[in-house]
Amino acid sequence: MDNRKRKGHIEGLIGKLFILVLFLVLIVNLIVPDKEISEEENRALESRPNLSLTSVATGDFMEQWERYLSDQFVGRNMWRKLKVGVDRLGGSALENGVYIGDNDQLLEDIALPDEEQYSENINAIQSFLNTYSDIPATVMLIPDAASVLSESLPAFATVEDQRQMFSMVERKLGDSVNWVDAYSILNRHKSEKIYYKTDHHWTTQGAFYVFQEAAASLGIEGDVSDDYVSYTVTDSFNGALASKSGVGLDEKEQIDIYVPTSGDDDVIVNYVDEAKKRTSLYDSSKLETRDKYGVFLGGNTSVVDIKTVSSSQKRLLVVKDSFADCFIPFLTPYYREIVVVDPRYYSGTMTEIMDTYRITDMLILYSGNTFFTDNNISGVFSGE
Repeated sequence: MDNRKRKGHIEGLIGKLFILVLFLVLIVNLIVPDKEISEEENRALESRPNLSLTSVATGDFMEQWERYLSDQFVGRNMWRKLKVGVDRLGGSALENGVYIGDNDQLLEDIALPDEEQYSENINAIQSFLNTYSDIPATVMLIPDAASVLSESLPAFATVEDQRQMFSMVERKLGDSVNWVDAYSILNRHKSEKIYYKTDHHWTTQGAFYVFQEAAASLGIEGDVSDDYVSYTVTDSFNGALASKSGVGLDEKEQIDIYVPTSGDDDVIVNYVDEAKKRTSLYDSSKLETRDKYGVFLGGNTSVVDIKTVSSSQKRLLVVKDSFADCFIPFLTPYYREIVVVDPRYYSGTMTEIMDTYRITDMLILYSGNTFFTDNNISGVFSGE
């Protein structure tokens, strides 16, 4: 009888302590101010949702509230690290859509296109190119790391065949574009540092390999291999895949920039919608933040107008995602003006850009994952 009483007393005490801990956690969560940004995850955190009858009736409020509690929970980073550590001990090789490959190489899963959206995007691009059939157009789809570095994937992991998806786009666009086979170029250099270990982007070295072989398609004459020299601007880069997965957060990588070995590379960079200008393609302030890849052009924005001192009379339109940001500096000696448009942030149309800037040449440069999932492409090309 005494043992049963003692056991019941202990169980009751544990229950009270558990309730007390939950109450204390609730109080702490209410007292501690919300954070707007997670530096470790490199993203904006969910803010407290506004309560309304409509949001409650539709169920939106509870969904937003759950995301808010998850993002603002006290000690979130500690609990996140603990979860990742337990997963790794259990042999997990996939964290939040990121594969942990050989030597902790992080590789984002290959995205499958939404068939309807993909068709709309391709049809809109084709229609646009037909309208401007006198404008030379080049297309580069850059394979994601999991496609080229497939040998680094963890055992038994398989990803979609991105090269086959690229071939599908190439066949569909046909002779209306100059197609650059970036996959084959990068595949020849896959033993080198052509992708970051902790980030989804290609390195500037990988971009330079593609530029060397794509120069002719862009109307650039001669061998450009000795026309640039590289400089390291940081050796403490820790990228978006480390933030997303929680793996490799202590890994430090270098970011290089390539500058012309001769000639004047002065530029005026106009961020059109932000109404600000710079005299450099690089934003060194980004090197003091976690998003150090933003050193290229200052990160994502809608429209950037780059005026150069090139003697060329050509004006290039670049339609792109962030993979193009480290590629564009290679182009400035060969165009008097480069207009850069990211459809994810641009609310106008390509027709407006063509008319405003008197474009003579065009480049579409995307990573595979973005190209096949971006639902903004069809709108900017079709104007709908």
